[in-house]
Amino acid sequence: MKVIALLIVSVFLLLTGLQAQPVAPAKSPSNELKYQFNALKSRSSSYREYNQDYKVIQVRRLDAFWQNVQDSLKAREQNIRKAGRATEKALAEARQDLASQKAELQSLKEANAQKEQQIKQSTHDVNSLSVLGLDINKQVYVVISWIIIIGLLVVAAVFSYLYKKSKIITDEKIKAYEEVSQEFTVHKQSARERELKIKRDLQTEANRVAELNQEIAALRKQVSM
Repeated sequence: MKVIALLIVSVFLLLTGLQAQPVAPAKSPSNELKYQFNALKSRSSSYREYNQDYKVIQVRRLDAFWQNVQDSLKAREQNIRKAGRATEKALAEARQDLASQKAELQSLKEANAQKEQQIKQSTHDVNSLSVLGLDINKQVYVVISWIIIIGLLVVAAVFSYLYKKSKIITDEKIKAYEEVSQEFTVHKQSARERELKIKRDLQTEANRVAELNQEIAALRKQVSM
């Protein structure tokens, strides 16, 4: 009786464990064992003693059912082992895929960092110029260029103003020189004319003196005679 009770408990546990697996009812070992168990009970003789129901089961049928239970347990254990190996294999593949994805992610990060560096370098090359070996921002270069151009324009304007002022002064001095030169020429010509006039006057006076001397000499001759 204890053997039968133990067998019933084992079958119940097996049926409970097998029913938890998602297998089609037509092919489930639990349904088959349940059918065999029900058939074993229905084919066994019954009797009642001390207000309790008992079943008399043939040993060969009980052994056959027990063999089926053991086969089912072995099959379930093999399935569990296969599932464990499959799980380990899937876990290893998942770890391998994860490592591959990590390597790919690292490669993508490095490629992204390299592209960002290239973009920064391109942006730097676009926004910068190399002048006399110095790396200068284009905006700064444009500002400096405009400052230099404005400075040159201011210097040119100052030089132009100074040149015009100097030209005006030079023209005034040239004009004054021409006026002085003209006045000097006029004065020189006037002085020459005065000199010629004085010379003519002197010559006239000299001629008069000579005539007077001649007259005096003639008078002296007359007086002496």
